[in-house]
Amino acid sequence: ETVYNAVMTWINHDTWKREKEMRELMELVRFPFMDEVFFLENVQSNEAIRKCCQDIVTETLTYQAFPEDVRSPRTCPRRVSGSDEAIVVIGGTKKRSIDGDEVFSNSI
Repeated sequence: ETVYNAVMTWINHDTWKREKEMRELMELVRFPFMDEVFFLENVQSNEAIRKCCQDIVTETLTYQAFPEDVRSPRTCPRRVSGSDEAIVVIGGTKKRSIDGDEVFSNSI
């Protein structure tokens, strides 16, 4: 639910420009593992999601009813990386360029 909400918040911030990215981003959300009530109330009822991702909605509904019958990247559990913490950076800049390189390290 958290990933879905983050993606929708990003898209809704500038819908006109970002709506074209919706399909690609929604393919990365693991809808089948969502709480069924959350999925029905927030995802399946969203017209934009139904319009661009009907196959993903159908896959999720099928998985929720028959989990053993559906295999896709969204239904396979992620492999454990051995790390119990992660930093996720989502964002960008508006009319601003950044000079230099950005460096992220997990050794801090």
